Amino acid sequence: MASMLSLRRSSGMLGLAIAAVVAVGFQAGSAQASRLAPKQYFTGVINGKAGNTTTPITIKIACSAAGTTGHPLPGQTLAVHQLFPPGSGSLGYTGTDSRIGVFFAAPPPGAARLAATLPTFTRYDKPQPLPTSLTLPCSGTATVWFSPIPVVPPSRSATAPVRYVSQP
Repeated sequence: MASMLSLRRSSGMLGLAIAAVVAVGFQAGSAQASRLAPKQYFTGVINGKAGNTTTPITIKIACSAAGTTGHPLPGQTLAVHQLFPPGSGSLGYTGTDSRIGVFFAAPPPGAARLAATLPTFTRYDKPQPLPTSLTLPCSGTATVWFSPIPVVPPSRSATAPVRYVSQP
């Protein structure tokens, strides 16, 4: 009977030890952002919300009472997240590229240069601040484009619907 109790304790302790190792492994894996590479599917992420949705993601804009444009409030983020097809929504595809730029209007064709003020991503799941220097509408809906650089087929942009919301 004593050996059975000892066996149960040992099994329980072993189970806890395995659970702890697995938990630490998951934490370490999620903390390491994987590199973008050719032939991968992705979506844009705004303020922690995946852009492959039909529901607009809110971007808060600092606007004066009479203003029609303003600047994004600090503390907002942009990122890209790798997806494995088939999926739904407006997935992007890196094609032969391994960098993704963010555009608040349709991306330029071909190998156009990315504005220095806009984020460029070389890793998935590594958020960058939404630049507060951008001038965006105080209200309304729009599309944000997450585009492989350069924008050359077979690469394809991922789009994210956004809603600009004025903040006093």
